[in-house]
Amino acid sequence: MRAVGARLAAWLAARSARERALVGAAAALTVLVAGVLAALAVRDDLASLSARVAGHERELREVRRLAAALLHDPATGAPEAADATALMARLEAAVDGAVGRERIAGMTPAPPRVEGGLVEERVTLRVSGASLGDTVRLLYALEGASPPLRVTRLELRKHPDDPARFEATLEAAALRAAP
Repeated sequence: MRAVGARLAAWLAARSARERALVGAAAALTVLVAGVLAALAVRDDLASLSARVAGHERELREVRRLAAALLHDPATGAPEAADATALMARLEAAVDGAVGRERIAGMTPAPPRVEGGLVEERVTLRVSGASLGDTVRLLYALEGASPPLRVTRLELRKHPDDPARFEATLEAAALRAAP
C-alpha cells in the first residue's frame, strides 16, 4: 500500500501545478458524485421499504376486517353466538360424516390464542387407517362445513401393515370474537 502511495506522490510531483489542480478537482468531483449516488440509492431503498411496510399494514388491516366479517352471520349481520358449536364438536361431526367416528385416534385441543379482538381455537386430529379417498373426503367435509374449518397443517404417513391406509394428522383452526 505504501508503494502505491509513494508512486502516486511521485507521479503528482512530476506534474505541473495546473495539472495537480485538475487532478485534485477531478478527485473531489468523483468523491462528490459517488456520495450523491450513494445517498440517492439509500433514499430509494428507504422509500421502497416504506412502501412495502405500508402495503403489509394495509393487507393486515384488510385481513383483520375480513376475519371480523367472518364472525358475523352473513344474513343478519349479527355476531354468531360464541358457544353455538365448539370447534371440537364441529370437527367430530365432520369426521363422523366423512370417514366414521371409529377412525378417530385422537383429538387434542390447543390453548386458544387471543390477538386483535379475535380468539383462535386449534384442535389436532389424528385419524387412523383411512384410505387416501377417505382423507380427501374428510378435507372436503371440513371445507364444506358452515362456516368452513381451516386446515392449517396436514401430515400423512402410510400405515405400516397396509400401504393403502394412512395415519393422518391434521390441525384445524377456527376464529371467533373475543369475549
